[in-house]
Amino acid sequence: MKHIKILLLALLLVFTASGCKDFFDVNEPSNVVPPSEHKLNLLLPSAEYYTINMQFAEAFSIGQVQQHIASYFDHGIDQHYESSVSGVWRNFYTKALYTLRRMDELAQQKNAVHYQGIINVLKALNLGMATDLYGDIPYFEASMGSNNLQPAVDSQQTLYNEIQSLLDNAIAQLNATDNSGLANIKGDGVYNGDLGKWTRLAYTLKARYAMHLIKRNGAVAAANEALNYLQNGFTSNADDFQLKFNEKQKNPWHTSVVLASNTGNISVLFSEQLVNYMNSSIYPTANYDPRIYDYIDNGSAPTFDGALNGNEGKTAANTPANTEFNANSYYFKQDSPIVMVSYAEALFLKAEAEFLANGGTTTSTGSTQAAYDAYKAGIEVNMNKIGIDSALRDAYLSDPAIDMGVANLKLKDIMVQKYIALLLNPEVFTDMRRYDFSTDVYPGLNLPANQNPDIAGDWFKRAIYPVSELNRNPNLNATFQPINVPVWWEQ
Repeated sequence: MKHIKILLLALLLVFTASGCKDFFDVNEPSNVVPPSEHKLNLLLPSAEYYTINMQFAEAFSIGQVQQHIASYFDHGIDQHYESSVSGVWRNFYTKALYTLRRMDELAQQKNAVHYQGIINVLKALNLGMATDLYGDIPYFEASMGSNNLQPAVDSQQTLYNEIQSLLDNAIAQLNATDNSGLANIKGDGVYNGDLGKWTRLAYTLKARYAMHLIKRNGAVAAANEALNYLQNGFTSNADDFQLKFNEKQKNPWHTSVVLASNTGNISVLFSEQLVNYMNSSIYPTANYDPRIYDYIDNGSAPTFDGALNGNEGKTAANTPANTEFNANSYYFKQDSPIVMVSYAEALFLKAEAEFLANGGTTTSTGSTQAAYDAYKAGIEVNMNKIGIDSALRDAYLSDPAIDMGVANLKLKDIMVQKYIALLLNPEVFTDMRRYDFSTDVYPGLNLPANQNPDIAGDWFKRAIYPVSELNRNPNLNATFQPINVPVWWEQ
C-alpha cells in the first residue's frame, strides 16, 4: 500500500494532465510540474509504473498475435491487421523515457550513482520493449523537447549495442561506492532499494537480449554469452521484476478484462493455442496442466474450449468459446502483480541456451543434464510462484510427457513450457519470431482464421509507427516497414 501511495503521488508530480495534441509526441510532454520540483525518490515509482504499464499495453495487443488470447472482434490485430500498438509508443516516449531522462539529469547533478544504475536498467528494459516491437526508432535524439522536434531514427543494431552498454554501466554503478547521500534508494516500489536484486535483473536482461541475437551472432555464440550472464542473474522467485497493485490502483488486466467482461464490455478471452498446450491435446499428459485452472474460468464446464484466433470468440467448430479470464487467478485479481522478468524466464533461457550450446536444433533430440534440469526447474518455480498445490505440481512434473528424460528432450519442450509460464508476456512474441513461428518449436501453431489478406500466409512481425508520428517526423517515413517485415535481429 505504501508503495502504491508513493506511486500515485509521483504520477501527480510528473503529469498533472494529458495533452491530446501531444499524444504521440516523442519530445517533452505538456503540462508538467517545473523541473525544480522533481525529486529522484518521487520520480522512480513513476518510471517503474510507466515501464510496467508499457508492457501491459503491448501484451493486450501482441498477446493476440502470440495466441495467448483471442479477440471477440473482427478486423483487428487478432487477424493480423495493421496496428501501431499506440499505448506502447505513448508510454515510451511521453512517459517512461521522458521521466528516466529527467531522473538521469538529477542523478548526475547529485552524483547519485546507485540511482543512475537503476535508471540505466529501466532505460534498457524500456528501450528493448520499444525496439523489439517497432524495429528502428528514435532514441538518442528523442525526448529533447523543442530542441529537436524531428529526432533522427536509430537502427535496431545500434540500439541493441546501447541496451548492453546501459546494462554494463548499470552493473558497475550498482556495485560502486555512492557518497552522494542518496546511496539508500527511496521510492522503489519493485525491489525496495535492494541493489543486489537490481544487479541480478541487469544480468538476466543481458542474457535475454543476448539470446535475441541467435540469428545474428550464431546460436552457439549467443547461447554461451547468455549462459555467462545467467551465472549472475536471478536465483529465486524473490528476484522477479514485478509491480503489485491494490484495491485502489487495480491491476489493469482485472479492470480491462475481468471487470469489463462482467459489465458486458467483452474484449478478449483465452486462445485455443494456449489451451491446447494445457489440456492434454498436444502434450498427452494424464491430467490437465494444473495452471489451466488458475488462468481460466470455463464456467465449470467439463472441457476448456479455447477461442480460435480470428474467429470472433468462437472455437474452431464455430461454437462459443468458454475460456474467460479467471477473476481469482494469481495474475488477474485486483491486487495481482504484472510480472515483467521472472526467475522462470531465466531458467528457460538457461535451458534453451544449454540446449543450443550443445549443438541442439529445432528438430534435434537430447541435450545436457543442465538443460534438462533448468527446463524442469522452470516449470516448478512458475507453479510455486502462482500457488499450485504441490501434489498437483509433482504429478505434472513426473508425467512421462513432461519428464521425458535428458535423451529425449527437444527444443519444443523448453519453448512450450516457457510459453505457458510467461503468460501474457510479450517476450513470447520475440521467441516466436526468433524461431520463425516454427511448428517444430510451437506444435499446433497456425495462422489466425480470416487473416488480413494483405499478408495472407505470413505472420504479423512488427507494429507500424503511429500515423500521427509519420506526419510529424519525416525521418520515420524513410524507415517505415509493413507489419510482416522482420525486424533486424530476426533476419
